[in-house]
Amino acid sequence: MGRLTRAQRIRKRPDFVRIQDGGVRVSTRHYLWLLAAGTDAQGLARLGVVASRKVGGAIERNRAKRVLREVFRHNTSLFANGLDVVVIIRSGAHLLSFQQAQAELQAMASLIRRRGEDALRAAHSAAATAVPPGAPRSDLARR
Repeated sequence: MGRLTRAQRIRKRPDFVRIQDGGVRVSTRHYLWLLAAGTDAQGLARLGVVASRKVGGAIERNRAKRVLREVFRHNTSLFANGLDVVVIIRSGAHLLSFQQAQAELQAMASLIRRRGEDALRAAHSAAATAVPPGAPRSDLARR
């Protein structure tokens, strides 16, 4: 079994916040997909996964994340190079098989195609104007 390389994973909170603030949102039954232009110098598509306790206990959350990472690894060709993807797992996702999770990923890809490339271009431009990691965010500074 292969794994996502370190360069293919989103691990730092500022990256998650940047994608959640400026990304394009696509919703499927078991996942909320957030897509934004990446800051990775290698130009790889990167994945970050979020699973709250609403999904279930540790075993259920870990299984849902494991299946999703494997689906992403097998379908990296669907994602443009340099695209950062954060997936918020919803309850019930731990019951999905690999094939069912893959079907949701393909449904998300078709939704993006239906919306047109404009949505991804908007994500890329939003990411270009986003606050760099580590810089103070103006909305938090006012509070």
